[in-house]
Amino acid sequence: MHLHVGYYEHGFDYEGVFFKSLETERWLLFFDHKSYGVTLLKEFEKWDDLGLLIGDYLIEDDLIEEEGHKHFERFLKENNIVK
Repeated sequence: MHLHVGYYEHGFDYEGVFFKSLETERWLLFFDHKSYGVTLLKEFEKWDDLGLLIGDYLIEDDLIEEEGHKHFERFLKENNIVK
């Protein structure tokens, strides 16, 4: 299972992707910072073909869309990508 999340406010267009880990049942959030030309404030683990693993969350499947967007927006703000 996976979910695309995005931030499209104030002229921005950023997207991330959540994948559900079959091993841990947690949702993993990935972001391809290079495609957006942004520099992050800290280093994250790089996964081939997925980008940077920027979050690992225990979220109920029926709440992933709502909660996923919140986590992605929080990441963008914490890294000064958006305000």
